[in-house]
Amino acid sequence: MTQEMTAKDEAGTAAPPLPPAWFQVTAWILTIAGAGISVYLTVAHYNEGSLVCSASKTVDCHAVTTSEYSTLAGIPMPLLGLAFFLSFAALITPWALRSTWPPLRWGRVASVSVGVLFVVYLVTVELAILHKICLWCTGVHVVTVLLFLLVLIDEFRRIGQVD
Repeated sequence: MTQEMTAKDEAGTAAPPLPPAWFQVTAWILTIAGAGISVYLTVAHYNEGSLVCSASKTVDCHAVTTSEYSTLAGIPMPLLGLAFFLSFAALITPWALRSTWPPLRWGRVASVSVGVLFVVYLVTVELAILHKICLWCTGVHVVTVLLFLLVLIDEFRRIGQVD
């Protein structure tokens, strides 16, 4: 006779179940993709000749990634993006997803919210100031917005389980 074991947190209370597998797989694929693009853009930032991107009147990755807006307080934007994706990866580990400690849950919400604010800022700079688009940057922007939506879906799922 086997008994199903439930996960318990440090206080001995039942920990919430993990989000559905589709959430975890999608979150990890997006996070790895975002981190990969961020690594590539970080390397390209320090080695200007390594960026592979077509250049046209509108699409010009080099113009965007070497503009005065490509750093914040001297830190390259791609490096900030990489830090975001690595920290987000820690927030979507099975341990963090099962934890009942509110700062982990709200850390996911806060991090993707800040990420989306950066996306809005950077897209505004690209379109309104530089009049150029970086396709690699757009990839990171899309991944960040998708992670934001995914986290919101998970939060609504969690709220629905409480009721």
